[in-house]
Amino acid sequence: MDIAIYADADSLPKALRPVIMRASVRVGCPLFFVADRSLPDVMGFISRDTFRRRTEAGGDRSIKSNVKMCVVPSGDNSADDYIVQNAGPGCLCITHDIPLASRLLEKGCIVIDDRGSSYTSDNIKSLLTGREVNNQLREAGIFALQQSRQGRENTKLFSDNLDRTLTKMLSK
Repeated sequence: MDIAIYADADSLPKALRPVIMRASVRVGCPLFFVADRSLPDVMGFISRDTFRRRTEAGGDRSIKSNVKMCVVPSGDNSADDYIVQNAGPGCLCITHDIPLASRLLEKGCIVIDDRGSSYTSDNIKSLLTGREVNNQLREAGIFALQQSRQGRENTKLFSDNLDRTLTKMLSK
């Protein structure tokens, strides 16, 4: 099965980027980081990976990294819209944006978040409802749940889920 990974990089914790890039290289699938700005760590990885691949291929300058940095115009939902337009069935998408996850699930994508969870047709409606309730609480000035910082435990949960998901996708 040919798969591609799309990462909603605008809000993706920096600590997860190398995890995703290494996974993409390991399984040999294209990876698209989509953001409204170029990410220096991603660009550095692309340069090193391109050099490594060219060296392994005897200096063939036509070879490039499978990791791509897709810079979209600034604006509401520009990265989201790019991902929705380009991803499809068989793609793995990584986002923390629940409405984007819902749009991607409708297209047949597999969607995981940056905390080690998966978005599914079974849980997306309740997640959208919870998001709306939190928005209403914030607007009313009432304390709403805030997400904790990305820590080692979250990074491990994410990495494990990414590996499980890719393994399952590749075995189909």
